[in-house]
Amino acid sequence: MVIGYARDNSGQGMEVQIGKLRQYGCEKLFQGQDNGNTELDTALGAAQAGDTLVVAHLCYLAKSMYGLAKVIQQLGQRGVRLVVLDQGLDSAQAGMYQTILAVAEFDRNLINGRIAEGVAKAKAAGVKFGRKDKLAAAELESLRQEFNTPGINKVALAKKYGIHRSSLYRLVQEGLGC
Repeated sequence: MVIGYARDNSGQGMEVQIGKLRQYGCEKLFQGQDNGNTELDTALGAAQAGDTLVVAHLCYLAKSMYGLAKVIQQLGQRGVRLVVLDQGLDSAQAGMYQTILAVAEFDRNLINGRIAEGVAKAKAAGVKFGRKDKLAAAELESLRQEFNTPGINKVALAKKYGIHRSSLYRLVQEGLGC
């Protein structure tokens, strides 16, 4: 069976896509909206080994390289042929799935490398990641001194500094080097 899938990409309409899919000879058509993949999931679920899934453009299969790689992998594992009309891609051509998956992996590695590089530069520039400290150093020292005052109510002390009682004990222990 030849299955066509069209998706309304940002309100552009699907008439042109549907025309291309019908001209190709799609026996069954699925139409999705840009806000979700339920119809794509239905189209993928309807495709059996030996069937062909046809789309006008790769961007209608996924919104990211990672998403595209997942769809391609799923189609390849199930023995479903993929035809992308505008880009002239056909998985019947040797190695197309492997090529797309390799490009997706390459893209993911580039992104991860850029992220790591940016984090390293930010740390070198003194940027601190994570939640900001609730107490300044002077407040923390004052809290530790008050904590050790005999007869101090620990719940009231935690409330005074706007922290939870368990945080109070943790902060005091950290100051002791424990």
